Amino acid sequence: MDISAAKRQEKLKAIDMHNVEGLAKIWYERHIADKYKHPEVVERVIRRHIKPAIGKLPVEEVRPVHIDVLTKIVASGAPTVANDALRYMFRTFHFAVKRKWIDSNPVYGFEISDAGGTEQSRVRWLNRQELAALAKAMRETPNFGRLNELAVWLLLALCIRKMELLSSKWSEFDLDKGVWLLRPSRTKMKSAIDIPLAPSVVEWLKELKVFACGSNHLFPARRPIHMKAGVPRKNRFEHVSPDTLNVALKRLPLDDIEHFTVHDMRRTARTHMGALGVDRFVAERALNHKVRDVEGVYNQYDYFEERNLALSR
Repeated sequence: MDISAAKRQEKLKAIDMHNVEGLAKIWYERHIADKYKHPEVVERVIRRHIKPAIGKLPVEEVRPVHIDVLTKIVASGAPTVANDALRYMFRTFHFAVKRKWIDSNPVYGFEISDAGGTEQSRVRWLNRQELAALAKAMRETPNFGRLNELAVWLLLALCIRKMELLSSKWSEFDLDKGVWLLRPSRTKMKSAIDIPLAPSVVEWLKELKVFACGSNHLFPARRPIHMKAGVPRKNRFEHVSPDTLNVALKRLPLDDIEHFTVHDMRRTARTHMGALGVDRFVAERALNHKVRDVEGVYNQYDYFEERNLALSR
């Protein structure tokens, strides 16, 4: 009998970590939950891909052959998610090796080419004809819903990231002055920005407020309570799930339009601002991007009025 292995098993049982699911939970809570800007992204990959494939396996029994979960993710058409899963599994098992819970990391020999491969920068954007087709599909698809339609228009009109919108609260908005006060803790770049709201955007927001029914969030969770194994459970989010809009867009009959993602809306907005002749600095500030040259260091002007005009156009 391997005495050291037996001791490790006893130690794992003592901290209630019998399998990969338990290990992933401990790693997530110690290294992700309070340290990542969007920890729900990591949690979703673990919950949807890693846990169903190897979650029940005892940690010390995981071998490289079990990492074929990456192949399955790629086959489902999500190579970027496969790359994320590879990184998260490596870090999870490395966490266990450092604490001497296991002897070696079963993901050690894997490279990015074994997952989704080198990621290419996306260039997809929607032209006017595609936007018109999208608008028609959103209006005429019964199970798409007005809330999802408003979310799409706000993403395009405000040049913001998906979760900056979907997790936003009414306390950040001054509809009378037409401004959204987006604070550093809510942005990817940790950079505050006051976003001007065009008159049509203010009207959309007023419509959203009616749908919100007094909630603090613009897009409150649509099912605050769900059933799991016959037991009512609260949702992880008070706002809509990060997957909500992605799932809704898949319902649209857009077979004649090349595939696009929610994040492509930002590229679409930026491209159309360029076509309208909007100044580069104004357009980049509208996306809350930092200018990377000396100009970006010395020019701290916010371009609020110019952005107001650009976004209104």
